[in-house]
Amino acid sequence: MKLYGPPEKQETLPAFLLKYKPQFVISSLSGILYNTVIVLGPIFLGKLIDAAAASTAELVWMSALYYVGITAFFQLARFIKRWFMRDQFNRVACDLRQTMTDRVLERSVPELSHETTGDLMSRTVGDITLVVDTVMSTLNEGWDTWLLMLSYFVALMFMDWKVTLIASIMVPITVILAQSMRHLLYRYSLAVRQTASRANTGLLRYLDGIYVLRLFGREKSEAGKINDAFEDQASYSIKEIVLQQAVLPVYALIAGLGIVVAIGLLGQRVAAGDLSIGSFNAYIIMFVAFSGRTKVAARVFNRWHGAKAAWVRVKEKMASKPATKNQNIDTIVACSNLSVSNLIFGYEETSIIHNISFEAEKGQIIGITGPVGCGKTSLAKALTGLYPYEGHISLDGYELRELSSESRRRLIAYTGHEQFLFSMSIKDNLLLGEKEDTVRLQSALDGAALSGDLSRFENGLKTTVGEKGVRVSGGQRQRIALARAIYADSDILLLDDPFSAVDIATEREIISLLRKTWGNKIILLFTHRLTAFPYVDRVLVMENGRITEQGNHAELMEMRGLYQKIYAAQEFMEVKEK
Repeated sequence: MKLYGPPEKQETLPAFLLKYKPQFVISSLSGILYNTVIVLGPIFLGKLIDAAAASTAELVWMSALYYVGITAFFQLARFIKRWFMRDQFNRVACDLRQTMTDRVLERSVPELSHETTGDLMSRTVGDITLVVDTVMSTLNEGWDTWLLMLSYFVALMFMDWKVTLIASIMVPITVILAQSMRHLLYRYSLAVRQTASRANTGLLRYLDGIYVLRLFGREKSEAGKINDAFEDQASYSIKEIVLQQAVLPVYALIAGLGIVVAIGLLGQRVAAGDLSIGSFNAYIIMFVAFSGRTKVAARVFNRWHGAKAAWVRVKEKMASKPATKNQNIDTIVACSNLSVSNLIFGYEETSIIHNISFEAEKGQIIGITGPVGCGKTSLAKALTGLYPYEGHISLDGYELRELSSESRRRLIAYTGHEQFLFSMSIKDNLLLGEKEDTVRLQSALDGAALSGDLSRFENGLKTTVGEKGVRVSGGQRQRIALARAIYADSDILLLDDPFSAVDIATEREIISLLRKTWGNKIILLFTHRLTAFPYVDRVLVMENGRITEQGNHAELMEMRGLYQKIYAAQEFMEVKEK
């Protein structure tokens, strides 16, 4: 059970907030209490001043105690409000990030291929942080501004309704002025978030390709593109900040005019003896707080319109429809036959594989080869079940596309020709969070001919491979990925060019170990190197996305077709190199 995630019924922002009703209720009640009781502070302070002016010691002490007690009470309410509000919004931020992560991971591989890491990171971290902080400050100021202003306004009306109405005219003017900025703020904030995504994407691309860029002397060119994105971000950020912050003194000036009016009108009453100094002081303190909050209200409006752009970007990814979940959950737990018929597969409506059909049985190693661009890798990817395809891929009679993701993961293991390793230890890369099985782990290491290399690593299985495996050699990286696929203990093992970085002797050793230890599996070996093919059960030769020849090694050599030519050419090159 996940600790964080989306609300049960709907995924609107209010639903995320109301998921934590206890925190919301407690912080709301505390906010109401704080922002209503707070008006008593200036009132008791005024009474304290009047008592001091009257030189009544007993009344001074009593008024002082009342003032201190009331102040302590509403500050305690304020502390409780902020504590539970912060707890609520920390949880909401985790919920939003978890929900966005789930939505991204639930999408199909073709859909994910259109995403960039920098953009997703910018939305998941930057946009959600901006949304949560803004909503929290808006709700916080909703209590500390609107309710406080209402409380002060009611108290001021009781003290002198005529002066209050005249002096408060500037308040709605300030709010209207702040609202007039909303379209510009939204536009600039959206531009800031978009340029941040572009800059993050460029920076990640730069770091990923730093070796290539240095080899070809293109660091400055690529860095220039990133700097352009950062300059655009800075330009829009400055415009947004100017609109949000630079106009605050204007709001304060407009609101301050009301204070001048209040002092002038009430000062006449004090001079006439109609109002005590303490009451005058209490009124002015409350009115200054009341009018001063107008600036805060305007700032909240500005922040809200800016955050609205971030929420649009967050909602865009959260609203993405996940890949359709199959109903046949765990229908098949083992596979002894793989049948492919009339398979058509490609990318972006371009077919790469055309009407391919073949079968593989438990205990067989099938070699699949052909010239560069013949479709070997595309066929391997189609057989993973992660991509949509036409035709049929059947596992013991069950269509692959109809199996649940759990069944698919249990039945099929894959290692691609571009082996990806996580920046963690060799052992963690093999287990991928799965519970360790010591016997199976050792068998996987032996099957990938990796045990000997581990003895040369100072930390053995605990050796950290670095980002994308940069701390190990190409051959070791391939064999770690192969060991990971073997450790999965799946019934079907798809090996896409797993030996390109290992020597011929190691390749033959691995094939022998796979046949000996994993002889009860279906193994499909996709490679252009034919050294191991004399030892496989059957060979499929591909050309232009179709199977043009098939049979065992001896049969294909007798055909004297494409396979024989490729094998003879590779054999000639091996002899020449010796």
